[in-house]
Amino acid sequence: MLHNQIQEHCKVFKLPRILEHYQSVSDEASKDNLPYSEYLLKLFDLEKQGRLISSKNMLLKMAGFPKVKTLDMFDYKSSSVNQTQINEIATLRFIDLVQNILFFGPSGVGKTHLAQSIGYIATQQRIRTKFITMSDLLFQLEAAQLQGKLENYFSRVIKSVKLLIIDEFGYIKLNENQANLFFQIVNKRYENSSIIITSNLTFTKWKEILNNDEALTTAILDRLIHHSHIINIQGESYRLKQKKKAGILDISCS
Repeated sequence: MLHNQIQEHCKVFKLPRILEHYQSVSDEASKDNLPYSEYLLKLFDLEKQGRLISSKNMLLKMAGFPKVKTLDMFDYKSSSVNQTQINEIATLRFIDLVQNILFFGPSGVGKTHLAQSIGYIATQQRIRTKFITMSDLLFQLEAAQLQGKLENYFSRVIKSVKLLIIDEFGYIKLNENQANLFFQIVNKRYENSSIIITSNLTFTKWKEILNNDEALTTAILDRLIHHSHIINIQGESYRLKQKKKAGILDISCS
């Protein structure tokens, strides 16, 4: 009877961890002669920790990472990346300061790994994060536009997250409409929330991607660069290195 009443109260007040653990904690408290207040505190701590874990897991799932990548998994020894600089970025102060992170370099040098790792840290600090490739972003933007739901998409996806990670900018040339949509994203987040972008192209090549619109390109770069950390990564693709080591790819390939 008592258990049923506790179960009912836990359901009403949404306290699943207390329901799960109250009996075992009660047994321990009785054994150790703990005061009622300490017993109650233990139950609240369990509920709090459970909610924190659930919140982190939910934000991680919502972020949309294809895989979980961490900085511990990054091979600094084989990279030109400054580890001290990355460690500073990993403090997430750039989010508090509303700054952007721009990773540049050829394919396979770890840009996406670093972007995902920083995004992962953000989710574990319970910061709303969104990871998306440029191609998927364009598809979603145009789909929302066709359905007359573009402003809803901006509000629900673009403006609702504190950290937006756009991966693989530069692989697809944008038409006039796509370039204007991308500008709207950058403009809406300018001095409001942070963006991380990975790109295989230097700034001098961005105009070619952005419909050869010089004015629009300048406006986008002006907003992105104004408060930003620019990280250029040199080197050879990790994937090509692994193929060469395995003898699958001729060592003379470039």
